Amino acid sequence: MLIEVERLTKQFERRRPSRRPWDVLARRPVPTPSLVVAVDDVTLGVRAGEVYGLLGPNGAGKTTMARMLATLLEPTTGTAGICGYDTQRDAGAVRARIGVMFAGERGIYWRLTGRENLEIFGRLQFMPGHVIQERSAALLEQLGLAERADDLAETYSTGMKQRLNLARTLLHDPPVLLLDEPTAALDPAAARATRELIRTLQRAGKAVLLTTHNMHEADEVCDRVGIIDHGRLVAEDRPATLIASAGVEPRLELQLHGDAAAARQILGADALWWGDDQDDGGIAVAVSAPAGWQSAERIAVSLKAAGIAVIESRLREATLEDAFIRLTGSRLGGSFESI
Repeated sequence: MLIEVERLTKQFERRRPSRRPWDVLARRPVPTPSLVVAVDDVTLGVRAGEVYGLLGPNGAGKTTMARMLATLLEPTTGTAGICGYDTQRDAGAVRARIGVMFAGERGIYWRLTGRENLEIFGRLQFMPGHVIQERSAALLEQLGLAERADDLAETYSTGMKQRLNLARTLLHDPPVLLLDEPTAALDPAAARATRELIRTLQRAGKAVLLTTHNMHEADEVCDRVGIIDHGRLVAEDRPATLIASAGVEPRLELQLHGDAAAARQILGADALWWGDDQDDGGIAVAVSAPAGWQSAERIAVSLKAAGIAVIESRLREATLEDAFIRLTGSRLGGSFESI
């Protein structure tokens, strides 16, 4: 394992409100600070050539976990190791073997050009000059920044700054990558290219820890997924296995036209209706379809027999989002593409 985490816990002291002058004069006692558990007794490992997705909503503990692995935070209890080096005892050795990218953080110097940014970070990694030039040119080309490489980073769009930050992360060719929401703020084309790059890195033998709340991204690029909720790892497996083990079923989404009351009687209490019945008799509903299209055909026959027209039907297979809701009882940030 290139990343090893054993019973890792991180607690933060909740900030106390400052004492007002009259509280001091009245000698009111100072309240005892409470603790917030950001990461709670997590154990996991990531092998060479594996993309591990840490999946959860904002505030679940994903970034705190990545910061501990990057030696930026000390764990309260437990241990973490990178390439056999302990993140607390051997922090210098760990930093030489990781590439780190945190969402929402600057990560680059805005008053330097893209190329100059990579040069300075390469020198901080003690890379030879010719290697810095070769790697920089290749990464700038690969990430679509070659034409703007000699422009100041402050003139870059948000997505371009994100891509330059990723280039900085990959420059010294580390064996372990800690990528926190790497496609945040990227347009769809750039996000797709980034996911393809992550897969290329995986095939090159890198161990990648990817934190995300993007269901599609996790399903597409991750070999294994750990679902984290309120700091605890509640499930861990391959995406398809997680979906199957959660017991979620395919759903049939229907656009109907006809008697809404009759449709409700046929489809039963478990059907999910959204929006109001339209004035022209249009109805939108989703129903469980455990047998896939066989269930769809049976439902369609029953509806047509009652004089209800099926305008459109679409079968949606169970997703990681469905599994997350079933396993945690909550929903990730963002909106559903479907019910």
